[in-house]
Amino acid sequence: MHLILPLELVSKGWGEPHPMAEAGYIPANAVMAYAPRDIAEIDILLGILRTSWDFACGHINLPSTIVIHE
Repeated sequence: MHLILPLELVSKGWGEPHPMAEAGYIPANAVMAYAPRDIAEIDILLGILRTSWDFACGHINLPSTIVIHE
């Protein structure tokens, strides 16, 4: 799943930088989130998706203030 979120998502192991971001074609905080492996990870990934959606819609200004679980 492609999202625009803080790179903290990558450092915590929830995804990797989007290849186009690494090449400099899109923002550096474009990431590809990994698929959840169990029910607990589904809840966390839904929270990550919700944060990305809220940021895209202008509901939050600083997604870096959102806590992403390890």
